[in-house]
Amino acid sequence: MILLLQSCASTQHKSIKAWEKNEWQVVKVDKTEEPTWKIFKRNLKGTDFLEYKIEGDIQSSPEACLDAFKNDIHKLANGAEDKKYPTYTISEESEQSLTTYVIHNEPFPFRNTELSIRYMFHDEANGSKGVSWKESWDDSYIFSSKKLKRVETFRGSWSFTPITENSSYAYNSVQFDPKGMPLWLVTPMVSKFLKQGLEDIRTTSK
Repeated sequence: MILLLQSCASTQHKSIKAWEKNEWQVVKVDKTEEPTWKIFKRNLKGTDFLEYKIEGDIQSSPEACLDAFKNDIHKLANGAEDKKYPTYTISEESEQSLTTYVIHNEPFPFRNTELSIRYMFHDEANGSKGVSWKESWDDSYIFSSKKLKRVETFRGSWSFTPITENSSYAYNSVQFDPKGMPLWLVTPMVSKFLKQGLEDIRTTSK
């Protein structure tokens, strides 16, 4: 009986640990007196993927936030016209979606990376605006190159929910396979990326 109870307790403990891994955990908070952002992470159940997200308010409407996001893509594409790397081209665009092809110049000795990404824009009945994205190699006519490392999976989203007429609650999430990279290395890198993204939207949507 004692052994059975110990076994049940051990199984329950493992189940709780597994459940906690798939729940959002706070990993970083703005250190100002009134925090303007929080960053969370979790494991995606049944996969090797991690998901990180940042939450914070933006003093702009959801429309202005989404327009700022779109304008940033166009700015990146126009700014890369005269450069060999990074390449940033818009291969397809409509009111509901936008597809880009990107080559990033990576430091030696790493190979340059390539991404094909489809962005999908959406509106909600409550006035929220958003965009989600994922890799779009299946729809691409670009053949893989030995000189480039293809990023097979690249997914994420932005959501902007109205608070007042000129302010929004925003969150940005990204999902990826860390490929065995330790969390002490992954978390600071992703946190910096998320903070910069939120700050960019706050600045350019004004």
